[in-house]
Amino acid sequence: MSSLPEIATLKHKMILERGKLLDAVNALSLTERAEPFLDGWSVNDLLAHLAHSEAVNVKFAKLILTGDMPAQVEALAADFPDYTGPFALDHFNAYMTAKLRARGPVELLPELNDTRAETLRWMDTLTLEQLERRGVHAAWGNQTTRGMLKILILHDKMHTQDILKRNRAAQT
Repeated sequence: MSSLPEIATLKHKMILERGKLLDAVNALSLTERAEPFLDGWSVNDLLAHLAHSEAVNVKFAKLILTGDMPAQVEALAADFPDYTGPFALDHFNAYMTAKLRARGPVELLPELNDTRAETLRWMDTLTLEQLERRGVHAAWGNQTTRGMLKILILHDKMHTQDILKRNRAAQT
């Protein structure tokens, strides 16, 4: 476990936000989770998106630690050889959602949990100097490793709100 209070705080926020997200998901039936509601996305699509985007962002954060100001699109392009056209966040998300859509709830929640567990374990290895290292995120621009971790918290928070809207719609 990291001895840095900042890492403990970030981990606490990540765990808290993920708990809120899972509470929102668990309030829906399996059928409701599969129904499109957000520009054609279902809750299952959001879960796959969250797991995959966390893995991509953490991979990039790790590259920040080894490179001098890496750029996310260039650094990770080889991981997505069938992605076409210039990078655009909405286009990339649609591309990944189409690839991940077939995954069902039996796969999604464990993948989401496993990805987060890996992230939390990796965070314990970080130093204050590593938190300050920088790279260029495809959507959020110039970011530190710390910023990359905060993006994960914000991403959970944003999609929790989407799922809560879905929950309210399911209740009416």
